[in-house]
Amino acid sequence: MLGAVGLALLTGPFVSFPTPVYGGEPALIALASDPAHLRLPCYSTQCGDREWRVAGNADAPRLVTARQRPLSLPGSRSRASLSAPATRREAASHYADHFRVGTTYGYDALRDGDTRLGLNLGAGYRLAPLHDDGVRQSGPVFRGELRVGQRLGERAEWTQRIQFEAGREDTFVKQSIGLDVTLWPEWTLETDAVIRHQPNADAMRTAEGWLGIRRRF
Repeated sequence: MLGAVGLALLTGPFVSFPTPVYGGEPALIALASDPAHLRLPCYSTQCGDREWRVAGNADAPRLVTARQRPLSLPGSRSRASLSAPATRREAASHYADHFRVGTTYGYDALRDGDTRLGLNLGAGYRLAPLHDDGVRQSGPVFRGELRVGQRLGERAEWTQRIQFEAGREDTFVKQSIGLDVTLWPEWTLETDAVIRHQPNADAMRTAEGWLGIRRRF
């Protein structure tokens, strides 16, 4: 008797007996044999402006993941060309100080490239004489300025300015010539020469020059 009980305990975990045959409804038997039908339907939050839809529905909107997006290589995207707005060649301005009031009109004939050419013309009223700037008598005046610039290579630039003012039977002319040479990125050699001419002031004519090195911080 004890031997039969021990044999039953040893062989019990390794012996399976057939399940009893259920003679119920065929639909219940098919549902029990496939547990997948017992799962609840999964709903997706990708509804947009519609109601919620069951996941896997063909009408439901699809979300494009990062893996499904096409690979974008550097330089493959189209770039819009950017350009700064063009500035006007002409400009008008009004001015007023303790010595003169008036209006001036400027025009840049050449401004792109190595050569620059500009002209300023204006009219005003001189309130008081000013040394090194115009006639020596008060009254209506006509003023002008001619500007010329030329780049000489990559390091040098030559400039010239001719200023004049006429009024009350008097004339004043001032000519400035400069040459700037870049020695180093922060150091510039600057030279200036100024010639003044006032014919009605006893043929007054003066000239001066300047030479120096300027460092920009």
